[in-house]
Amino acid sequence: MDSSPAIPRRRFVKLLAASAATLAMTSDPALAAAKTTERHRPASGAPAPAKSSAALEKELRTEKKSVADMLKVVRSYTLPAGSPPAMVFRPMKARRGRTS
Repeated sequence: MDSSPAIPRRRFVKLLAASAATLAMTSDPALAAAKTTERHRPASGAPAPAKSSAALEKELRTEKKSVADMLKVVRSYTLPAGSPPAMVFRPMKARRGRTS
């Protein structure tokens, strides 16, 4: 077995990032320049609608109607006064000194 102490995770990640940066710098400069000058086109709103059949259009209308009906029921439900909240966030204490 190796008797040397283990490297802390933060130091390992820093070393890994530094080595990745070094490798990126030493790679082909022309390739690196091409990657930095390449620009991505911004996504324009919604994607173009695909050609669809009448059956698909009917099914989409049915699904939209059922979702709207469900939302109507959920939104119209009234909670009694003083009822407990559905969810309460309680932060957990950090486990110090343990390694996973």
